This record gives sequence, C-alpha cells and structure tokens, in this order.
Amino acid sequence: MAPTRTQTRTVVGVIFLVVVFLVAVWTIWTQRGQLGESLVELGPWPIIMSCALATIGTAFTYLEWREVLRGLGVTLPLAQGARVFFLSQLGKYLPGSIWPVVMQMEAGRARGASRATMVAANLFTLVVGCTVGLIIACVTLPFAAPGAFTHYWWALLALPVLLAMLHPATMPRALNVLLRFLRRAPITSRLPVRYTVRSGAWASVSYLFLGSHIAVMVGALGGGRAVVLIMSVGAISLAVCVGVLALPVPAGLGVRDGVLVLTMAPTIGLAPALLVTVTARVLTSLSDLLLATMVIAIPAIRRDEYLTR
Repeated sequence: MAPTRTQTRTVVGVIFLVVVFLVAVWTIWTQRGQLGESLVELGPWPIIMSCALATIGTAFTYLEWREVLRGLGVTLPLAQGARVFFLSQLGKYLPGSIWPVVMQMEAGRARGASRATMVAANLFTLVVGCTVGLIIACVTLPFAAPGAFTHYWWALLALPVLLAMLHPATMPRALNVLLRFLRRAPITSRLPVRYTVRSGAWASVSYLFLGSHIAVMVGALGGGRAVVLIMSVGAISLAVCVGVLALPVPAGLGVRDGVLVLTMAPTIGLAPALLVTVTARVLTSLSDLLLATMVIAIPAIRRDEYLTR
C-alpha cells in the first residue's frame, strides 16, 4: 500500500528535524576547544552558572512567543508549545534564518493554526523582542558603556519603525498585502495591546537572565563592579537585536559576537571581552540544544490539545 500524504509529510518532517538536530550538535562539537579554554580561564562553576542562566533566559523567549500566539487567538498548552518552539529554534543553525518560521508554520498547521497566523506570531515576537531590547540598550548603555553606540547608532533608527509596527493594525495590514500578492487568505486577528505588554514583559525578563549569564563570566575575570550587570544586560540586548536584524546570517553568527565585543571592550578590555563573547556563543548554543532535548523527553500530548479559540 502506498504511503498517504500525511505519512509522507510526517516522515519528511522527522528526517528534517533529525538533520537540524545534528547540525546543532555539530555546531557545538566544533566549539568544544573554545569551551575547554573557557573552563581553564573562568573555572567550572562560573561556566555552569552562566550556562544555567543562559538556558533560563532562552526559555523565557518561549513565553514571549506563546503570549503573542494567545493574543492572535491560538491557545497553546505549555508543554506542547514548548516542544514546537524549542525544536523549531534549532532551525537557527541552518543558513537563512527562515527555518524556525517554516518549522513553526508546519507544526501549527498540523495542530489547527493557519500558516499565516504562525508567521504573524513569529514576526510579532521578533518585533516585540527587538523593541524591548533596543529600549533596554538605550536605558542602560549610556551609563554603563558610554561608547557603545559609536559603532551601532544606526540600530536605533529601527526603533521608531518597530514601535509603529506594534500598533495592532500595522502588522496585519502589512502581512495582508503580502498574502494578497501570494493569493492567500488574509489574517483577521490583531494583537491586543495587553498581549503586547505581556510579551514585552517576558522579553525583559529574558534579557535580564541573558545579561546575567554574561555578568557571571565577567565577574569570574575580576569585573565585580555593580555596573557590570547593567553593562551586560545592555550589551546582550543590543547584540541580540542587531543579530536578529542580520537575517541572512545563521543565528546572528559573527554579527552578535561583534556587537558584544565592541560594546564590552571599552569597559572590561578587549581580551576579556573576546573570551566572554566566544564562551557566550558556545553556552547559548548549548542552551538551545539542552532545551530541545528536554522537550523531546516530554511524553506525547494529544494533537487536539492545540486549539484555536
């Protein structure tokens, strides 16, 4: 008996997921030497603590995305949504930065949510995250790292545009223009302001933990001043935002690292900034893999638990 279309789609999806998982593992494996050097320079406990904080910070990005989906009318059970989100995030390690969206589209469609809604949720999440990140950078870096915007002042030009896109009518209208061109049905959902605020709150918590994971490593190198945490939160916020805007680069590779180095170097020195940045790259990749592995271990959840309100 010939396989059905659903069976074929399932097999292709599993194969693709295995490939993405192996690419992520390979990415971390190629960085094992850097992690070994960091263990010698920083010590095991700062590395463990920093990895834990990075994992928590990454986990909060899921709650940010889930809140956006709720605002667009999709009720997502916590465990099942975590599986969709964290597995799709491994797609960042493929060139193009579109694979997380593609994976979320297919996972959402299989569970009752339209592809257009999943695309809108992803774009809204990126806009909310970048808006919050740039605001945090504007508030923190002028005090903790005054020269940070010397190289990246142009990133602030995106802030008015991002704020305008957060208006409930702006993003759906822009997406519907594209959907009309593609001859697809328009989306009718708009993201209410209260869900935007909740999503932004989760994004703020995420940046705080990600900044703390940087500050722990800086502290292990002797940078124990209170300003280090403020600098670290601002630096990672700016770096993540610039990395997201560099869409063709897998996971912001190189771009985010460059922002971190140039932002932190005037305060802690070039060599420590390079060490912390390289280690942060390895630890955030490891965090993605740890979270994806954890959600794979979650028992199967009924397909009909993913509902559209």
